[in-house]
Amino acid sequence: MTKAGGGFARLMNVERLGREPMSFDIRATEEECDALAAALDILGVSDVKASGSLMREGANGLVAVSGRISAMAVQACVVTLDPVSQTIDEEFTVFYTFDPRDVVIEETEKVVGLDEPDPPTLITGGRIDLAEVIQEQIALALEPYPRRDDLPEDAAAQELDLEQVKKEQGVHQPFANLRDLMSKK
Repeated sequence: MTKAGGGFARLMNVERLGREPMSFDIRATEEECDALAAALDILGVSDVKASGSLMREGANGLVAVSGRISAMAVQACVVTLDPVSQTIDEEFTVFYTFDPRDVVIEETEKVVGLDEPDPPTLITGGRIDLAEVIQEQIALALEPYPRRDDLPEDAAAQELDLEQVKKEQGVHQPFANLRDLMSKK
């Protein structure tokens, strides 16, 4: 994942995080929203709010970041390229670790279920950048194929006929008549 960059950073020092949760409440500025939209390669993001807590897990030493994120995202329609708005309101939990051995991916094949948590991310410098967490959660919540709601059914369901497109573009097909030649033998 790329860094949020553009001045959008919310670093939380977790080196001395004890059993008591540390809460956060983030509201992104307009400049930070613009940087976030650029990092996500979408038309725009606004009203980004995230709140939650960081808490050290019991015996395993993991740091859990849990919370709720809300935002308004604008993407280009996959059919018309017109702007399409999407309201994001998601709960999330991600894990971090101080131990580099926790993030080593074994070279054996492993089937990971959708209900299983992702592997933890390594904490570097004793800090967690909540801006990266926000960017990742928005990216996961974005509609992969945004489409305007008011498109006519035929425009939304229209499929390109590959043969027709080839004829219109004048694509050279060197073996197009091969079947006819083989049947003449």
